[in-house]
Amino acid sequence: MNQTRPADGVIDYLDAFDRLLQARLPMPEPAGPLPSIKLDRDRPLAMLVSPHPDDECLVGGLALRLRREAGYAVLNLAATLGSRVERREARWCELSQACARLGFALADAGFAGREPISEARRHADPTSWKRDVTRLAALLDRYRPRLLVFPHARDGSATHIGVHRLVLDALQRCERPLWLAQTEFWGTLDDPNLLLELRKAEVATLLDALLCHRGEIARNPYHLRLASWLSDSVRRGGENVPGAGAQPPSFPFGALYRVDRWSGRAIETVERRAILDGGADLRELFPPLDAR
Repeated sequence: MNQTRPADGVIDYLDAFDRLLQARLPMPEPAGPLPSIKLDRDRPLAMLVSPHPDDECLVGGLALRLRREAGYAVLNLAATLGSRVERREARWCELSQACARLGFALADAGFAGREPISEARRHADPTSWKRDVTRLAALLDRYRPRLLVFPHARDGSATHIGVHRLVLDALQRCERPLWLAQTEFWGTLDDPNLLLELRKAEVATLLDALLCHRGEIARNPYHLRLASWLSDSVRRGGENVPGAGAQPPSFPFGALYRVDRWSGRAIETVERRAILDGGADLRELFPPLDAR
């Protein structure tokens, strides 16, 4: 069988890509916990319910742009500090440093017992699950976010899926309307309706914050693949959001979300599908719902 050798340019491209995946980026020195940024309650609030420390970096592009461009305050609510008890103190320190770099306020959800957040526990131990639902509902009432950011129902991780279910259960106790933005990481969204460009400045900030999660990076150097993930989001979203066969955008990095509304009783589907580049005005993306 005749085999044609790939053109030198193809090999050179792959060699360059391989070098990027072997890069050594500057890691911050281990440090104690930093105090949280103080929330400005006069600003609209985007609240992330993060299954693990590091999710604020992996899916926080929308919140970061809203903070920088639309005057939002951002609160990252840590639903868990991971499953390894001996690492939780260190992970909180890493998380506080990451949020400081992102400009996000940070709060511990403080679920009693720090039990696993999973659908399995929801069915096996409904009493403790309801306790966590009550706690999250109280936090929603306390902080009153305009936008709630959380994983989608098939996000490929038991904890991510559990957090999705916990948020939905807590919303049943929330009579105030708000915007919802579901995120993806371990499993892709089935029907995203927002592709948001993340410019080099945003990606650099997310990556810089991700570098704070030293323990996770030591186990898996996933920080070196963040840019690839955000580039792949443009590939998928360029057709998934507007429809198959559409002309995809030319920007290199982006993030996908599923945006809907919570009416105070149920989730209302948002029909608008949007690809927003770096020059888009985000100030009217999530208008106040109380005024509707």
